[in-house]
Amino acid sequence: MKVVFTGDNLFADSSDCSQNGHEAVVARNNAIIEEGYFYGSRYLKELKPDLILGSHSYVMPNPAGLIDRYHDWSKEMISIYKDILPGNDYGYLYDPNWVSAYPYRVDLSQEPSRKVDITIRNFRSSPQHHKIHLVLPEGITTESPTLSGLIAPESTRIYTVSLKRTKKFSVEQGLQIIPFDITLDGHHHGQLFDFLIRTNAADLKSNKK
Repeated sequence: MKVVFTGDNLFADSSDCSQNGHEAVVARNNAIIEEGYFYGSRYLKELKPDLILGSHSYVMPNPAGLIDRYHDWSKEMISIYKDILPGNDYGYLYDPNWVSAYPYRVDLSQEPSRKVDITIRNFRSSPQHHKIHLVLPEGITTESPTLSGLIAPESTRIYTVSLKRTKKFSVEQGLQIIPFDITLDGHHHGQLFDFLIRTNAADLKSNKK
């Protein structure tokens, strides 16, 4: 017997033909359907399990029909989102992180500089021109606050930037948002995404000396 453990990804009564394993789409969750629901359902179809065990002791015996319905549902969702979201690729509105920073929370409370990886994604089947400007507060600098370049079709590019504190550093204690100001293929989208820097009161005292 082939058993598959799916965790929280699939819940259904496999004997009920009206159920497809999902009650709702979780959009804007750092993913697109082709890489989530569609990929997972196609993988299950190829695997052909005899039993699916979901989390919370959810048991789905004889799941072939359920998997087919799940896969059909994923294809329908792709079609629906392509229809309702404007633009050539729905991924830019469905996925909130096609420009993202890692780490998202950058701790400058103990060190004067930290490196951050900025990832930019191209969903399209054609090259993508971008200009991403980091809107930094006074006293936080980097050698290249504006990231410009070209990304190959359906690819990603990662820039590593080093954030540094200066003597003009006067950010209040706590967290501060660093927005990305985005221009894509010549179209200015403005500030869409961000990351955080963390500071504390000790930083303010040390930088005023």
